[in-house]
Amino acid sequence: MIKAMSLFPGLVCLFLGVVFLLVFRGSRLRQEMMDRNYTSRTSAKLVDTETKTEYDYNNKASTRHYGIYEFDTAAGEHITAASDFGYAILEQVPGETVEIYYNPDNPTEFYLPEEHAITEATMPKFREVGIKLMVLGVLLTIAAIAFLAGAFDGITKRFL
Repeated sequence: MIKAMSLFPGLVCLFLGVVFLLVFRGSRLRQEMMDRNYTSRTSAKLVDTETKTEYDYNNKASTRHYGIYEFDTAAGEHITAASDFGYAILEQVPGETVEIYYNPDNPTEFYLPEEHAITEATMPKFREVGIKLMVLGVLLTIAAIAFLAGAFDGITKRFL
């Protein structure tokens, strides 16, 4: 039983490494899609904020603030839309003007450059952690296989 369980830590690290790399890749694909589709840039005015409270599985509340912006598209269309990105504390105040990138095919889809910067700053960490976990998982799995094959029998008999 002990020998069979020796594979567990390595496999868990491998699994977690793959999960972190998949999160990184999904975020990277989303960012590439945004860069491809959100090609128009304009100034938008924060006109209001919307507050949403969500609850996790422990019924713990998490409040996010979403900016509602007004802007005119290059085609002359006037748009009022809420950001998809919520903040714990919204640093802008109504009346403030910010730069946004929007999808010319669907102008209600937009993002602020600082939202893009947050993703750019955090996602490489997911890749880094994922790679380190996978390397650790491979090393632990190799050690466990060597242990199961009896490579450490002389050492373990001395200490057990």
